[in-house]
Amino acid sequence: MARLTIRNLDDSVLQWLRERGAARGVSMEQEARDVLAAALGLPATEGFDRRGFPPEEEEMGDEP
Repeated sequence: MARLTIRNLDDSVLQWLRERGAARGVSMEQEARDVLAAALGLPATEGFDRRGFPPEEEEMGDEP
């Protein structure tokens, strides 16, 4: 598995990830992984709230 370091992330984003993760019983890191996966239209872990993200069936286009 690869690692990713994100610098200069706003504290409010970290707090949002902590709270969202805690609300469904997962770590902040797992919540961040699920948010990234969902943003790309990839599968996330069970219980992840996909509202606001593209459906899994939708394929990624060539645009960033």
